[in-house]
Amino acid sequence: MIGKLLNRGKGAEKPVAAPAAVPASSTKTSTQSWMPIKDIYNGFIHRKDGALIAAVRVQPVNFNLLSDNEKLRKIKALEEVLNGVDYAFQIISIARPVDLDGYIASLDEMKNNAADRIKSRLLGGYMTHAAAMATSGEALERQFYILLEQPGSKKIQQDEAILLRKSSELASSLTSADLGGHVCNDEELRDLLFIYTNPNQAAYERAPVTQTILPTVFVGQEA
Repeated sequence: MIGKLLNRGKGAEKPVAAPAAVPASSTKTSTQSWMPIKDIYNGFIHRKDGALIAAVRVQPVNFNLLSDNEKLRKIKALEEVLNGVDYAFQIISIARPVDLDGYIASLDEMKNNAADRIKSRLLGGYMTHAAAMATSGEALERQFYILLEQPGSKKIQQDEAILLRKSSELASSLTSADLGGHVCNDEELRDLLFIYTNPNQAAYERAPVTQTILPTVFVGQEA
């Protein structure tokens, strides 16, 4: 149609094409369009640009419980591991509320089995206090991850194999250095993204365990 309009004679009157109708939903911006993540499967985060992301979770170490020699040994071991990495990586440290669901459940079971009224009342108070700490975000734990990136190409299986080898070798090096590390699976990757994008809800809500297709939410859309 555009070619026909350009090839018309100079004396001919050029008709003005009516603007195409734009669906109402296309004018709204969805939250999914803001995120560069396409999907999570096979232990990788698949970005929209085709790149793959793998995460190695490093177990935290309480330095307050270590002697000076043990602290130096831990630091030297981590330095040797990172010096042996000849590719780009990113270290992310994120805080999440401590999961007290198991502790609260055990208190609830003790309360139900308690024969003494005073003991039952005390356990109920402990449960209320623990629930308040969990929802307020006072009890936090620090989690550490090392993110590895593999640029996207047309050979997706080859890219996955390369990134899996790099992440597995890094996790093995951390374990050998007595630091502790493992490659994150799909559930752990979803949990990491959930904590990063929903820090307030992470105190009393968990990331979905299975892959669930969520409905598209548009900015400004009423619930």
